[in-house]
Amino acid sequence: MAAETAVSAPADSAPRPARRGERLGAGDWRRLADSPLLLWGLACVAAAAVSAAVLPTVPSYDPWAWIVWGREVSDPHLSFAIGGGPSWKPLPVIFTAIFGLFGGAAPTLWVITARAGGLLGLAGAFQLARRLTGGGAWGVVAGVIAAAAIVLTQDWAYYMFRGTSEPMLIATSLWAIDRLLAGRHGSAFVLAVATSLMRPEAWPLLAVYAVWLWLRRPSLRVLVAAGVLAVPFFWFVPPWIGSGQPFLAAVHAHEYNGHLGSNRLLTVLGRGVDLQVLPALIVGLVAVGLSAMTLLRERGAHPRRLLASRDGLTVALAIFGLAWWAVVIAMTLDGYPGLERFYLPAAAAICVLGGIGVVRLARLCGRRAAWLGPAVAVGLLAASVPFTTLRISVARAQESIAARAVTRLDELSAAVAAVGGHHAVYPCHSSFAAVNHSVQTALAWKLHVTLGRVGTSMRHQGLMFVGPHDSIDGGAPRIDPRLTQPQPIAQAGVWRVYRMTSPGADTRCVGR
Repeated sequence: MAAETAVSAPADSAPRPARRGERLGAGDWRRLADSPLLLWGLACVAAAAVSAAVLPTVPSYDPWAWIVWGREVSDPHLSFAIGGGPSWKPLPVIFTAIFGLFGGAAPTLWVITARAGGLLGLAGAFQLARRLTGGGAWGVVAGVIAAAAIVLTQDWAYYMFRGTSEPMLIATSLWAIDRLLAGRHGSAFVLAVATSLMRPEAWPLLAVYAVWLWLRRPSLRVLVAAGVLAVPFFWFVPPWIGSGQPFLAAVHAHEYNGHLGSNRLLTVLGRGVDLQVLPALIVGLVAVGLSAMTLLRERGAHPRRLLASRDGLTVALAIFGLAWWAVVIAMTLDGYPGLERFYLPAAAAICVLGGIGVVRLARLCGRRAAWLGPAVAVGLLAASVPFTTLRISVARAQESIAARAVTRLDELSAAVAAVGGHHAVYPCHSSFAAVNHSVQTALAWKLHVTLGRVGTSMRHQGLMFVGPHDSIDGGAPRIDPRLTQPQPIAQAGVWRVYRMTSPGADTRCVGR
């Protein structure tokens, strides 16, 4: 079997320059129409905005911290202090620093942005799978399967409802690959930088691409230099300013052991396997195997032609996934927590390969009889159903969980109002408050303070907000034994507020 033809993308080819005298705008409109990333992006932003109006919209723990830090950048009345929360992540805070100018709309604006990124990731999987299967009806089938497989990756629906950056990570990595294949190296590099501003695992791959661009695309050297410098600047300089520790993100990552157990290697390998549904992994490996065998049979052909073929690019996509795996594993063995979500760009590549694999198998069988190809595709999808039911059930539950989280945080806002708001909680600069762990960052936003002024343990005098111990709120604050019995002062919904003091201590700076 001859190697599949080289990927060609006439829609992605550079538009011809406008001739002298040609009306300005004709080329611009053609360029817009020829940019799938821009068109998909606009559609995804619109859909995400609609979702904020019709679906429960509330950030989770980490996004609330990014929103608080973004407000600190734009609010002259707050100091920029990034201690006391999750690990620093530059790209989200770049967005939230802008959204901080919009006051109370910032949380919703961030969730819209995160959801738009998530939808763009699905579009990227569709686009890439369709490209690597040659387009047409089978290309659409491959794209739909790839996008569906990403929806079924572990916790994807939770990430989408709660505004985390993980779906955006899928989008930037897949679209960086797609733009690279389209020859749009400028946009591909910018997307690779965006990926690197969310996950340090991308840094080695970005470095390789930057060197290649520097040598082969001199016109992009200014962009390459700016992108390469932006990564360490945004990762290290803001934490240095806000905490005095330039490597704060790495410190936080090392402090969290990730519950890896006695064998870090086996645990992190298992997490990589479990992240995507098993059928996507198996059929993706089949796709890579078929492409590798085709390349071996055609090894006498020119290497550049083989690499540019769909088989060559399919194998290259698998190599990208393996490289990401290798970096995650190496960092885990070096002390990082090795969480499942760290694998997401590799898992997204596997989902794309899964879509390609179903189509490759269907096409092979379809050579014997036209009806056999669709039958094989349907059979493979049907055989995958038992592996997806749990993921589907978990995904369906996320809307009701998010709705409960909206109610819970609305009640927390009512509790803040019941005690008199910011000035009643913080009569002095040294005043303190504590709350259940998982809503610490949300309470800091509601009280308009830095994260350091809201604790997850009642370590000294102050006000303590206590809610249910569940997956939404987390554990109640631990109480220092030197403090007296809690004095109830307010209640709103499930939240109770207590005044905590020490015997004989000065209580003038303790909240209401």
